[in-house]
Amino acid sequence: MTIARIAAGGAIACLIGLAGCNLHGEADLRAALGQYFTLGDTLSFESKMTCTAAVIRAALNDVKPEMPLATTSADAQELFRATGKAALRAEGQTPHTLTDQMLTTEDGVFGRQALAAAALVGKCLSETDSQDFHRALTRPGATIAYDTGVGGVMILDPVERKLFFAAGDPL
Repeated sequence: MTIARIAAGGAIACLIGLAGCNLHGEADLRAALGQYFTLGDTLSFESKMTCTAAVIRAALNDVKPEMPLATTSADAQELFRATGKAALRAEGQTPHTLTDQMLTTEDGVFGRQALAAAALVGKCLSETDSQDFHRALTRPGATIAYDTGVGGVMILDPVERKLFFAAGDPL
């Protein structure tokens, strides 16, 4: 076997391996999100090397105790610093507004993580899911959550009863 054939075989194997590399697997993501939310059917799922987007029916509009829930931006950031995960829901406030509040504080890590995940997910969202995701982000009373272990932002829309997951990797 010549060196050229070995190199070509290696290159093909690398390309095949990379084609199968997704940011998240559906079963693993559902298991991770199921720790924090009561899940129904998966409505859509797309994962590539650089992003993952999932929309899952929420069987309940509540956050399980395993995800620390705050009602103020300051409390959410404190929980996030302490545990690497936090959810935030404030009556009459949207996830978008809450993220903006967190970004303007001295330690806006929760807000930056959530914003980055949402900003980088575009390639994995269908047009319909993108519109629904935007509505959830701007819905008063919706919950925003982030878990560094899962590596993505979660938005629980209490009206549509949908859980949105968005993650992006800028590579």
